[in-house]
Amino acid sequence: MKASILVHAFGALARRKARAVALGGGLAFAVALVAAVMFLTGSLRAEAELAHGAQPDIVVQRLVAGRPTVLSLADREALDGIPSVRSITPRIWGYVFLPALQGNVTIVGTAPDATTLSTANGVLEEGRDITLGQHEMIAGVELARFLGMRPGDELGLPSSDPRAHAMKLVGTFRSSLDLWTADVVVCDEEDARALLGVPDGEAVDFAVTLANPAEARVVAKTILERLPGARVIERDLLQRVYHLAYGRRAGLVLGATIPAILALLVLAWDRASGIGADERREIAILKAVGWSTSDVLWAKLFESMLVGAGATALGLLLGYGWIYWLGAPGLRPALVGWSVLYPQAALTPVVDVAELLGISIAVLGPFVLLSVVPAWKAATTDPLEAMRS
Repeated sequence: MKASILVHAFGALARRKARAVALGGGLAFAVALVAAVMFLTGSLRAEAELAHGAQPDIVVQRLVAGRPTVLSLADREALDGIPSVRSITPRIWGYVFLPALQGNVTIVGTAPDATTLSTANGVLEEGRDITLGQHEMIAGVELARFLGMRPGDELGLPSSDPRAHAMKLVGTFRSSLDLWTADVVVCDEEDARALLGVPDGEAVDFAVTLANPAEARVVAKTILERLPGARVIERDLLQRVYHLAYGRRAGLVLGATIPAILALLVLAWDRASGIGADERREIAILKAVGWSTSDVLWAKLFESMLVGAGATALGLLLGYGWIYWLGAPGLRPALVGWSVLYPQAALTPVVDVAELLGISIAVLGPFVLLSVVPAWKAATTDPLEAMRS
């Protein structure tokens, strides 16, 4: 019997396909928008997890008047001998405003004992690595493309330090962390000091690597005792900040779209809950030929479930395609936070089954219930009275 009722439900949808398409389209759009935000947030959090492994266990900065400033290399001696500390690496890096971009680029200096690509966590895309002392640089692929530069071109970055030289682009690189390295220029440490105005004997921060990362909290407390006024950033804390930031942005985007989503859902429910004269006549005929009230309710339930399930599946597919096939146009900048130089790194698909089930239940539950209630009222009406009316 249930099979015949299901066949009847398919036939009813075919007879009223314009209405079914309108309802399904509105629901699919709402589901696609919510699912796209969920998919993108999950992927950005996965990218943050990937970056987590490339970050130092602890970063040490100095604060003056509540603002970060440079550290003296002599401060490194104060950190020597702390248990579990494997290495302390002074780093030279910072931001330079580039008029051609109307935005900042990140300058990273390579220490003499480090390889350039390890500094950028990348691999060469084109050209070669830099030669120290020759005023050379490599840049992220997106930055070089945005500036229209090829290996062999020179670029003079703004700096008030007379030691700063125009640098020759000798290569471009890609990184598994393109979300963070798209605007990076890697050069000799001396060139970085000149561009950023960092004097010799000083560093922007210290990158601390631990033998046992689980002791980061204890080591951070010891560093604060030895360097009063320092700011100590633990890797796990930075990871939590990224997760909270992406979650907050996703909440803001969903909050801004709630009125539109509610309007679509209210319209869909209003259309689904209305029983027209043709449907009332159809229900009366079904009752007259021997269908019970439960059979009619099952038929309307199948109709609603077919429309709702189809719309939900289509919405999830559209949301997935929007994020992972098209690159999240229009939505990605709102969550990633980039404005001028935009990283085009492909996002890693991350699908949380629990979130998909939550979206499906939130859409299907109310939609089906609000569709069945008017059908129950029509099914309990006397068939002759319904046909006369």
